[in-house]
Amino acid sequence: MQYGSEEERSLIEKFVMYPILLTVFNRDLQIINGSPFKLKQPYTALVEQIMNQISKDLYDVRIELRKRRIKVMDAQREDDITEYEIFIRGYREIMRFPNIHLKNKAETLMLSYLKVNLE
Repeated sequence: MQYGSEEERSLIEKFVMYPILLTVFNRDLQIINGSPFKLKQPYTALVEQIMNQISKDLYDVRIELRKRRIKVMDAQREDDITEYEIFIRGYREIMRFPNIHLKNKAETLMLSYLKVNLE
């Protein structure tokens, strides 16, 4: 049974996705810093700016989840599924995400952050 509204479920999904994005961008930043680019600064500045924005967005989502009395527990990975235990105002629910969904969603969110910062 689903306990949260669509808006709350969207907040939960963002809470799940933002740390994934931070991990991906952090790895990319390490690759950029370790590569033989002649002009690393523009790339690192862009990635750091995006990471700062994601961190701010994650902070805002955490505050909103706390206001709504929603708690998301650490992920449990099983084969090709990642599941999260969610507590919505005292009701327990398990949300399962196929890993391919998380990957596709991460790519979509990365593109949206890149577009915002390139415009």
